[in-house]
Amino acid sequence: MTLSALILAGGRGRRLGNMEKALMNCDGRSLLERTINILDDIVDEVLVSVRDEEQEKEFEAYACGKQMVRDSYSDIGPLAGILEGFRAAKGEYIFVTACDMPFIDPKVVEFMFRCAEDHDAAVPLRSDGSMEPLCGVYRVEPMLPLIEMSIASGKRFILAPVFELDDVVGVEMENIREIDPELKTFININTFDDMDELDICQDG
Repeated sequence: MTLSALILAGGRGRRLGNMEKALMNCDGRSLLERTINILDDIVDEVLVSVRDEEQEKEFEAYACGKQMVRDSYSDIGPLAGILEGFRAAKGEYIFVTACDMPFIDPKVVEFMFRCAEDHDAAVPLRSDGSMEPLCGVYRVEPMLPLIEMSIASGKRFILAPVFELDDVVGVEMENIREIDPELKTFININTFDDMDELDICQDG
């Protein structure tokens, strides 16, 4: 089974003064390089979603030679990046994450792939029963037309196509906690306070 991973890096970081989150520094490396490094040992290909040609050029030195895919829709949010990633993916299944989630546990990624096998998707479930789509694994073939349909119908939230899949495995957080006790995989950086707390800086 061929496996892909997609890193969403096209966001504008509005809550951080339009800072490029992917280029923020953690332990001497950009968040993008750090995430690529984690995923590279698990999947057959890593794709990086960017919003436009300008961002692609800016990220070139940090993308570790990985294929970057540009949005063909503008200002509709992460679903645009997910669409292009799924169009480009060679894998049967694809793990989707964001560049501002720098503490992904590789064992959690491997576990999510195992959970998704023979199903349309495996998506973590929070304690309130809601889904965390940006640590999910999806089978490309059934998901791609549903993403296209969601965008065409104006449903631009990430979970819109997931809700239309026939066979989604909800993975309880308690099961993930057995692998990642502090659930660091799900930490993301949205504010300057987050940066301070996690010792993330703006650049190298």
